[in-house]
Amino acid sequence: MPKRIFFYLLIVAVIGVLSGTPDPFSKPFDNPIDRPGLPRVLILGDSISIGYTPRVRKLLDGKANVHRPTTNCRWSAFGDQNLDEWIGNGKWDLVHFNFGLWDWYGWSQDTKATPESYSKSLENIVRKLKKSEAKLVFAMTTPPCVGPEKKAKIKISKAKAQEFNHAALRVMKKHGVVVNDLYALIVNKREKYQMGENNVHYNEAGRDLLAAQVAKVIKEQLSQ
Repeated sequence: MPKRIFFYLLIVAVIGVLSGTPDPFSKPFDNPIDRPGLPRVLILGDSISIGYTPRVRKLLDGKANVHRPTTNCRWSAFGDQNLDEWIGNGKWDLVHFNFGLWDWYGWSQDTKATPESYSKSLENIVRKLKKSEAKLVFAMTTPPCVGPEKKAKIKISKAKAQEFNHAALRVMKKHGVVVNDLYALIVNKREKYQMGENNVHYNEAGRDLLAAQVAKVIKEQLSQ
């Protein structure tokens, strides 16, 4: 057995004994111990990304070390404020990032986001991420729920969603960032995959669908 692999397995075993066995394939915040020689991927995003992260890890097992912050990345201005901490000092080969749902619904925001403020925050985020020299993929935010959302008590119209989406697309086009259009993937299938008319989250099949798309795009970008 090569020494590098031996020491990797030894580290995994020691950490498992000291802190309980990590389970990155079912627990989104259990980031993996990096396997030598594989690219490092960082997923940034809201609870939708939290839901698909373990599945993406499983789909990319043996192809990439997939990490995420151990938190919900919330809305774009919050992301701009915390991005440096989330990136850390490590080297990333690819960052797959997403902000949007919180901006639409205004959860926890004293000053509600607008397409203009969303665009400005995304601009700052992209500029910071480009300093990491990682490949960048922006995940177009998943669609709003069909009816009024259970916490915000508001319904996001297609026109409002598209206004925010177009603002994001302009920023990504300006900076040459690859777009993974999760909005288009799911918008006509919300009744099938979302957990309810008042819920933006996804059932198991929906998480599988999103994870497959995210893993596919990450794999494609890493191969280029």
